[in-house]
Amino acid sequence: MYKFYLTCLSLTLLIASPVYSAEPTGLEIMQQVDARDDGDDLIQHMKQRLIDRRGNIREREMVSFRKDYGRDSKSITYFLAPSNVRDTALLTWDYDGIEKDDDQWLYLPALKKVRRISSSDRGDYFMGTDFTFEDIKQTPELEDYNWHLTGSEALDSEQVWVVEGEPKTDDLKKNLGYSKTRYYIRKDINMYIRVDYWDRKGKELKHLLSEEITQINGVWTAMRATMTNVQSNHRTEISFSEHQYNTNLSDRVFSERMLKRGYRGN
Repeated sequence: MYKFYLTCLSLTLLIASPVYSAEPTGLEIMQQVDARDDGDDLIQHMKQRLIDRRGNIREREMVSFRKDYGRDSKSITYFLAPSNVRDTALLTWDYDGIEKDDDQWLYLPALKKVRRISSSDRGDYFMGTDFTFEDIKQTPELEDYNWHLTGSEALDSEQVWVVEGEPKTDDLKKNLGYSKTRYYIRKDINMYIRVDYWDRKGKELKHLLSEEITQINGVWTAMRATMTNVQSNHRTEISFSEHQYNTNLSDRVFSERMLKRGYRGN
């Protein structure tokens, strides 16, 4: 009778207890970010402001194209103004997984030369901005990091996951330029709205804010991005406009020939 009573009590407690779903892991959250719908291809214009510690401002205009190839993607960005950087262009072939290194080429019109960006140069800063060649890819190579979910919180009235990534090896830490990154990812749309970076020595380095997030043709899109380097007190502001999603871009847009040719309009 006593055993029967314990069995009934256990069943009652089990039925009365709430069922909690397991939280996703840090890697699973980053995979959701990587897999979110960002359109099959995209054309967008950008205005860039580089602001130094004294408040001096340099302004630039750019246009970029991006196309997905399954899990891989290709992109090309052209500088339109001012004249001293016009026709400078960056071509990126971003491959999913670690089996093949990503390819990047930078065209410098003054030298009429294409510079190939090696994997060891991924942590170099791009054209005087606060973005590295790796940052420009927007989503990091997930296999390069160990990912950890450190919690959830409210940020700018949005519920976010907080996920930290640490490079798996010292060589990766050296090449990427970071010892740790921290992503704040909106739970409702699987999109990060802030990223914190620490340098190779573990010191706070910079912060990225993605702002004015809105839907364009069903795709959640950031209209502004600001990267602030707290060590140099320098920041890069980018505003995005004239978005065109799913225009069936030609594959030949993403070639070395087009890199050298420069932007000739749509």
